[in-house]
Formats: sequence, structure tokens, C-alpha cells
Amino acid sequence: DLLPTCNGEITTMSFLQDVVDILLQYVVKSFDRSTKVIDFHYPNELLQEYNWELADQPQTLEEILLNCRTTLKYAIKTGHPRYFNQLSTGLDMVGLAADWLTSTANTNMFTYEIAPVFVLLEYVTLRKMREMVGWPGGCGDGIFSPG
Repeated sequence: DLLPTCNGEITTMSFLQDVVDILLQYVVKSFDRSTKVIDFHYPNELLQEYNWELADQPQTLEEILLNCRTTLKYAIKTGHPRYFNQLSTGLDMVGLAADWLTSTANTNMFTYEIAPVFVLLEYVTLRKMREMVGWPGGCGDGIFSPG
């Protein structure tokens, strides 16, 4: 029912709006000091409470939305004011928006032809970083490497 299906625009927009609403509610709840950082359950409890098995048939959009809610219900709220960790901290709203942007574009940065703006952003960001560490005029080279 979703794009690229013919006449799938309305269903796609409605589904994605529901997903965004779920995500935004989670973000707001993450910063609420009256909530827990995590609604912790042992693995065997979650396995018994929910069906996590991969189905042979596609799920309905409603089932997917329910899975989104369930996933976030048991996720650690890394944006919570009382969340502290040595590897990850907080939730940056601009970073979140950038992540949504890059996920929506769904491109790779292999070449300028495939991702012109992203390649240019990498170029100017790395040049600025080289300037910050004292390389004259930001001269040098580099790439971002995920992982």
C-alpha cells in the first residue's frame, strides 16, 4: 500500500506521520524527569510477553506501528536527564534531524555524482577540522569513516 505503489501517497504520508508522532512522543518523554530511564525487563520476560519471531507474511502497517511503540517502550532513554554512560550521552535535536535527513536521502557518499551535497559537507567539515588543529589554511585530506 506504500509508495512506490500506484496511488500510495496518502497511505504513505499517513503511515510516516504516525511514525514521526511516535518518535516525537518518545523524545518528549525521554526528557521527562518523572519517567524511568528504562522500563527494564529480563530477556526471558520480553520474549514471553511479545512475539518477536519473524513472520512468514508481511506485517500490517498497524502491527509495524505497534512494534515501533513496543521497541521504544523498552529502549533506554539516552536523552533522559538521569542517563549517564561512558559510550553514549544525551540526545541532540539537531543531530536527530540530521539523522532523519540522511536516512531519508538514503544515499552513500562514494562520489560527488551520487551525493553532491553530502560530499561537499564532508569536504568543508574536514577542512574546518584541519584548520582547528592548526594545519595552515586547512590543507590536507581526509574522509569520514563510519563505525
